[in-house]
Amino acid sequence: MMTVADLMVTNLATLEENCSLAEAKELMSEKNIRNLPIVNQSGECIGMLTQREYLRYAFYLVSQFGTQQLAKKEEQTPVSKVMNKDILTIDPGVSLDTAAEFFIENKYGSLPVVKDSKLLGILTPVDFVKLAHKMLLEQA
Repeated sequence: MMTVADLMVTNLATLEENCSLAEAKELMSEKNIRNLPIVNQSGECIGMLTQREYLRYAFYLVSQFGTQQLAKKEEQTPVSKVMNKDILTIDPGVSLDTAAEFFIENKYGSLPVVKDSKLLGILTPVDFVKLAHKMLLEQA
Protein backbone atom coordinates (compact mmCIF):
# COMPACT_ATOMS: atom_id res chain seq x y z
CA MET A 1 0.00 0.00 0.00
CA MET A 2 1.34 3.40 -1.01
CA THR A 3 1.15 6.18 1.56
CA VAL A 4 1.25 9.95 1.51
CA ALA A 5 4.97 9.73 2.35
CA ASP A 6 5.55 7.96 -1.00
CA LEU A 7 4.06 10.81 -3.03
CA MET A 8 4.48 14.03 -1.05
CA VAL A 9 6.87 16.74 -2.16
CA THR A 10 9.60 17.26 0.42
CA ASN A 11 11.72 19.94 -1.27
CA LEU A 12 9.53 22.72 0.09
CA ALA A 13 9.55 26.46 -0.19
CA THR A 14 8.32 27.90 3.10
CA LEU A 15 8.25 31.25 4.84
CA GLU A 16 8.08 32.25 8.47
CA GLU A 17 5.05 34.12 9.74
CA ASN A 18 6.86 37.46 10.13
CA CYS A 19 8.00 37.56 6.47
CA SER A 20 6.31 40.12 4.27
CA LEU A 21 3.62 39.58 1.70
CA ALA A 22 6.09 40.94 -0.87
CA GLU A 23 8.53 38.13 0.01
CA ALA A 24 5.75 35.58 -0.34
CA LYS A 25 4.71 36.97 -3.72
CA GLU A 26 8.30 36.83 -4.97
CA LEU A 27 8.86 33.28 -3.71
CA MET A 28 5.60 32.00 -5.17
CA SER A 29 6.45 33.57 -8.52
CA GLU A 30 10.07 32.35 -8.49
CA LYS A 31 9.12 28.75 -7.60
CA ASN A 32 5.92 28.78 -9.69
CA ILE A 33 3.80 27.59 -6.75
CA ARG A 34 0.29 28.48 -5.60
CA ASN A 35 0.43 27.13 -2.03
CA LEU A 36 3.02 28.30 0.44
CA PRO A 37 3.31 26.70 3.90
CA ILE A 38 3.97 29.19 6.69
CA VAL A 39 6.06 27.89 9.57
CA ASN A 40 7.15 29.17 12.95
CA GLN A 41 10.77 29.11 14.15
CA SER A 42 10.32 25.52 15.35
CA GLY A 43 9.36 24.32 11.87
CA GLU A 44 5.71 23.79 12.77
CA CYS A 45 3.20 24.51 10.02
CA ILE A 46 1.01 27.29 11.39
CA GLY A 47 -0.77 28.31 8.20
CA MET A 48 -0.92 28.35 4.41
CA LEU A 49 -0.76 31.28 2.05
CA THR A 50 -2.48 30.45 -1.21
CA GLN A 51 -2.39 32.40 -4.42
CA ARG A 52 -6.10 33.07 -3.98
CA GLU A 53 -5.60 34.55 -0.49
CA TYR A 54 -2.71 36.67 -1.73
CA LEU A 55 -4.77 38.02 -4.66
CA ARG A 56 -7.78 38.73 -2.45
CA TYR A 57 -5.62 40.78 -0.10
CA ALA A 58 -3.78 42.53 -2.96
CA PHE A 59 -7.15 43.63 -4.39
CA TYR A 60 -8.11 44.90 -0.95
CA LEU A 61 -4.86 46.90 -0.73
CA VAL A 62 -5.40 48.40 -4.18
CA SER A 63 -8.99 49.35 -3.29
CA GLN A 64 -7.82 51.04 -0.08
CA PHE A 65 -4.54 52.65 -1.14
CA GLY A 66 -4.34 52.57 -4.96
CA THR A 67 -1.96 50.74 -7.24
CA GLN A 68 0.93 53.13 -6.53
CA GLN A 69 0.99 52.02 -2.87
CA LEU A 70 0.61 48.27 -3.50
CA ALA A 71 4.31 47.34 -3.38
CA LYS A 72 4.90 49.43 -0.25
CA LYS A 73 1.88 47.93 1.53
CA GLU A 74 2.94 44.39 0.56
CA GLU A 75 6.36 45.08 2.14
CA GLN A 76 4.64 46.26 5.34
CA THR A 77 2.18 43.37 5.61
CA PRO A 78 3.33 40.19 7.40
CA VAL A 79 2.10 36.93 5.86
CA SER A 80 0.57 36.06 9.26
CA LYS A 81 -2.09 38.70 8.54
CA VAL A 82 -3.12 37.11 5.23
CA MET A 83 -2.46 33.38 5.65
CA ASN A 84 -5.14 30.82 6.37
CA LYS A 85 -4.61 29.66 9.96
CA ASP A 86 -7.47 27.16 9.89
CA ILE A 87 -5.74 24.46 7.86
CA LEU A 88 -6.15 20.74 7.52
CA THR A 89 -3.02 18.60 7.59
CA ILE A 90 -2.37 14.97 6.78
CA ASP A 91 -0.11 12.35 8.35
CA PRO A 92 2.59 10.80 6.13
CA GLY A 93 1.30 7.31 6.97
CA VAL A 94 -2.18 7.85 5.52
CA SER A 95 -2.91 5.64 2.51
CA LEU A 96 -2.91 7.31 -0.89
CA ASP A 97 -6.41 6.10 -1.65
CA THR A 98 -7.70 7.90 1.47
CA ALA A 99 -5.82 11.07 0.50
CA ALA A 100 -7.17 10.84 -3.06
CA GLU A 101 -10.74 10.53 -1.75
CA PHE A 102 -10.20 13.68 0.30
CA PHE A 103 -9.11 15.66 -2.76
CA ILE A 104 -12.02 14.29 -4.80
CA GLU A 105 -14.57 15.27 -2.15
CA ASN A 106 -13.04 18.64 -1.16
CA LYS A 107 -11.75 21.59 -3.12
CA TYR A 108 -8.34 21.84 -1.51
CA GLY A 109 -5.28 22.76 -3.54
CA SER A 110 -2.85 21.22 -1.07
CA LEU A 111 -2.43 19.46 2.23
CA PRO A 112 0.60 20.03 4.46
CA VAL A 113 2.07 16.71 5.58
CA VAL A 114 2.78 16.91 9.31
CA LYS A 115 4.18 14.51 11.90
CA ASP A 116 4.57 15.51 15.55
CA SER A 117 3.71 19.11 14.59
CA LYS A 118 6.65 19.29 12.15
CA LEU A 119 6.11 20.04 8.47
CA LEU A 120 7.54 17.16 6.42
CA GLY A 121 6.07 17.83 3.00
CA ILE A 122 3.07 18.86 0.97
CA LEU A 123 0.59 16.87 -1.09
CA THR A 124 -1.40 18.34 -3.99
CA PRO A 125 -3.82 17.03 -6.61
CA VAL A 126 -1.06 17.60 -9.18
CA ASP A 127 1.00 14.94 -7.41
CA PHE A 128 -1.78 12.46 -8.15
CA VAL A 129 -1.89 13.52 -11.80
CA LYS A 130 1.88 12.96 -12.06
CA LEU A 131 1.47 9.51 -10.47
CA ALA A 132 -1.33 8.61 -12.90
CA HIS A 133 0.77 9.81 -15.84
CA LYS A 134 3.74 7.72 -14.70
CA MET A 135 1.54 4.64 -14.31
CA LEU A 136 0.02 5.17 -17.78
CA LEU A 137 3.47 5.42 -19.33
CA GLU A 138 4.54 2.22 -17.59
CA GLN A 139 1.52 0.39 -19.06
CA ALA A 140 2.25 1.51 -22.63
